[in-house]
Amino acid sequence: MEGYPPTAWVETFLSFTGDESADEWGLAAAIFVARSRKRTGSGPTFAELFGELIPDGGGFPSRLPDMSFLERRQVVGAFRLHVAIEWRRREWINWDHGVERSLRTGRTFRTRSRAHQDELRREQLTGSRRAESAL
Repeated sequence: MEGYPPTAWVETFLSFTGDESADEWGLAAAIFVARSRKRTGSGPTFAELFGELIPDGGGFPSRLPDMSFLERRQVVGAFRLHVAIEWRRREWINWDHGVERSLRTGRTFRTRSRAHQDELRREQLTGSRRAESAL
């Protein structure tokens, strides 16, 4: 792509990958991946993932300038891949190269999810003990 990318694409990329917000977006991505895997038995595609995260733009931050189909495909693919690499580096998501629908949750998501589930179980146990003692 000649020239600079559209401002909306730059801003979205920085939001998805910046230190202040990448973990929030990585968590959102991992939640979608986990729900998709639970529902379908396989991971979503990158297009489905970004369609979920950017619903108003159909998975795109904004329209791209006029370009050929191949150029557009390369730009979109590079954007998605570079964002996903950052989330992979932070261990929110993972995937196998060259394997369609291999997106899965990463170690950070699984660790936090298990801790959250353990906390919920402890709260339920504590609540049921309080209810028993009140009787």
